[in-house]
Amino acid sequence: MLTAQITKQATTSMTARISSINLNVNSLDKIADFYSNILGMQVSNEPEDAVSCAFTTEGCKITFNNKSDLTDYVARDNGFYWKIGITVKNLIVASKYLKKNGIVVTEPRQFKDIGYMCHLRDPAGFSIELLQCGFEGKEQPVPDGHPIGVQATLAHITLRVTDIIAAQQYFEHTLGMRLMSVQPVSDYHFCLYFYTWTDDTLPDPNLASVKNRQWLWARPYTLVELQRLQAPDATIHKAGPGEAGFNGFTFRTSTSEQLTEVSLSDLETLE
Repeated sequence: MLTAQITKQATTSMTARISSINLNVNSLDKIADFYSNILGMQVSNEPEDAVSCAFTTEGCKITFNNKSDLTDYVARDNGFYWKIGITVKNLIVASKYLKKNGIVVTEPRQFKDIGYMCHLRDPAGFSIELLQCGFEGKEQPVPDGHPIGVQATLAHITLRVTDIIAAQQYFEHTLGMRLMSVQPVSDYHFCLYFYTWTDDTLPDPNLASVKNRQWLWARPYTLVELQRLQAPDATIHKAGPGEAGFNGFTFRTSTSEQLTEVSLSDLETLE
């Protein structure tokens, strides 16, 4: 596996995709059952002493690495890692299924002109956002199958930063990713930035345009979402070596089967 030393010149002429989101946990108890039965993902025990979960064999997976000496994961409002985002065609169907199975989930709501969403946590305490591809009232029919798994895409990995200049330098110039959307939420003191590798044409070339958002939520691949905290006193907490939590991600280019790892140390310049 390569480390993330790829440059913009190396990725602009090809497509790359995030292949794995890596999370360290101190127990795999209930992880496989939750992601398989509740979210409808395909689950495997590869690599050894880990659980990997994906909606499709070609799509991005979440890999939970078991490290028994870690302290429990603690979700923080200023944590560097925030959540995974799962897009669905019909949030009402997904929410009803979660409630029917005893899962604590927030009520679906249209959050401003961002999206129609709800939130929950997995057995390890990691946050999950379910985001409908269309805004509220634009639910689509769900095919036969698992009520969530059959309609879902592992769409976002959300990280928090305060220094957007350093973040742009890393994701655009080091990894060669493309900024797809900028979504200001000024009354909540943050702004969202979405990155991926693609030549897809936006509906509107204005990156702040609301016209791009539902289109973006319908993409069949995983994006990096940055939540830039804008409060003057905002700080970012990164998991230490003894803490359970986010441990980076991997990606693969369209011209190679070789995985490139983006580790926490690669992301150390982000804050």
